[in-house]
Amino acid sequence: MAVNQYKLRKLFKRVLFAGLVLIIVIPVLFPLYFVLISSFKNMAQVYLMPPKLIRFQPILDNYIYIFKTQHYGTYILNSTIVAVASTALSLLLGVPAAYVIARYKMGKANTAILTARLLPNISILLPYYFIFSKLRMIDTFAVLIISHMVLSMPLIVWIMTGFFQDIPIELEEAAIVDGCSRQRCFKDIILPISTPGLVTCSTLSFLGSWNNFQFALILSGEKTRTLPVSLQYFVSGADIRWGRMLAATIVVIVPTIILTMILQKYIVQGMTVGAVKG
Repeated sequence: MAVNQYKLRKLFKRVLFAGLVLIIVIPVLFPLYFVLISSFKNMAQVYLMPPKLIRFQPILDNYIYIFKTQHYGTYILNSTIVAVASTALSLLLGVPAAYVIARYKMGKANTAILTARLLPNISILLPYYFIFSKLRMIDTFAVLIISHMVLSMPLIVWIMTGFFQDIPIELEEAAIVDGCSRQRCFKDIILPISTPGLVTCSTLSFLGSWNNFQFALILSGEKTRTLPVSLQYFVSGADIRWGRMLAATIVVIVPTIILTMILQKYIVQGMTVGAVKG
């Protein structure tokens, strides 16, 4: 009798846990599923009420349209160039800065950098537009890369400072005693140890640039238009082309989902180790 009660309690706990997981997961995944299936529907199917969530005839017309007519291959290339370049340059400048802040205990500098990141984007965007329009740099990759670096560098410095503070300084001291220079110690010892933090920073910086709408909307043009900005052109005064817009939305979010799934182990480790201690 006691054994049966134990099994029942164990089964009840499993069912309760599964129910809680579903309660959390369904509100997150259902909108994504709805967007995905709607991108394979025509206009009549999209407006059908109640919507068909399983049994419907999928079509590829929306995807064919956005790539053939709306030049989405160019938008993907533009977003990739800006995201990769801004991430690489932010790491190149932000990681050494974080190392100096951590080793020389410049806590006030780290706080100031993080405070700058918390400023509203519009407070930075307006001066940027005024300055770069005077320099005739609007609608160039350079202005988008610079503006995105302003958003990603403080985050990189904040996260990596926590990682560097967590690395025992004795490792560096031992290497220096053995004749290793400070620069070589940083390159050959500190950076390999900080791989989870670097991957976390790279991923968050890339995703932040890839998904950025506000800066790209104001500072880009026809030559440098990115994916998030292109979504607004499916909305007109007469109607909203839902099928095509949802297909374009899938094109925007699929790379971010794939990247996050591939690097999720490093992201979790980086956020729970470096960021918390920083």
